[in-house]
Amino acid sequence: DLLATFKKHGVQAVGFVNEGKLEHDGEIDPFRVGILKRWLDAGHELGNHGYSHLDLHLVPPDEWMADVVRGEKVTRGLVEANGGRLRYFRHPFLPTGMSVEIQAETGDFLASHGYTVSPVTIDNSEWIYGRAYAHAYNDGDGELKERIGRDYVRYMLEVVEFYETQSEIIVGRAIPHVLLVHAYALNADWLDELLVKLEERGYRWISLEEALEDPIYAHAVDGWTGRGGITWLHRWAITDGIDRSVFKGEPEPPEWISDLPGP
Repeated sequence: DLLATFKKHGVQAVGFVNEGKLEHDGEIDPFRVGILKRWLDAGHELGNHGYSHLDLHLVPPDEWMADVVRGEKVTRGLVEANGGRLRYFRHPFLPTGMSVEIQAETGDFLASHGYTVSPVTIDNSEWIYGRAYAHAYNDGDGELKERIGRDYVRYMLEVVEFYETQSEIIVGRAIPHVLLVHAYALNADWLDELLVKLEERGYRWISLEEALEDPIYAHAVDGWTGRGGITWLHRWAITDGIDRSVFKGEPEPPEWISDLPGP
């Protein structure tokens, strides 16, 4: 369903893989590998998201870098067999290091392995909706799925509007944005409607490669060494010494969503 939505809207997506999830009972599951092949056959890219989704702020850099290498064993072969090159990495949870030294060490490591770091400019709490939706999906609760899905679209449109304004404040202009969402039931059912609404807002879809050609993505982000993983817009602002009060007002999921159980 996700691939059908991408095709309908002309989206070229990058799917960031945790290879640990390819395994079932300690063995590589051919069915799960086949899902990645379908992704490539449909004209999309795959990227590395680490083998086990380690938070760089919670483990030593050496352990984290070893997990990156472990996370490319299957994916790299699939991509190269498809005539491509494994070229993008996304940090799990988005942290890039709590010191400039760790950021430099891990950044040099990623570059030496041929990776470009994939930024995120429209960050969001979509995963909270995804968790709640999985619960409703597993329970067969169609009414709750509908309620969650419709509020998800509403919330995401508010998030997009917020980051459009943040871009004007921090960068001084509109930029080609990079949106993070996850490949699960919520978006299999509701991403189509969200993309329609974004197209009505004037958006068109470009590749990550094309987005990163904008010079803003060469701007330094080494001013941020805090605990959390935050959007690149806010990293640029912190690096440039912009007052963090401009970050206020980011939309949040309502309590009734946050309070729903996960799967």
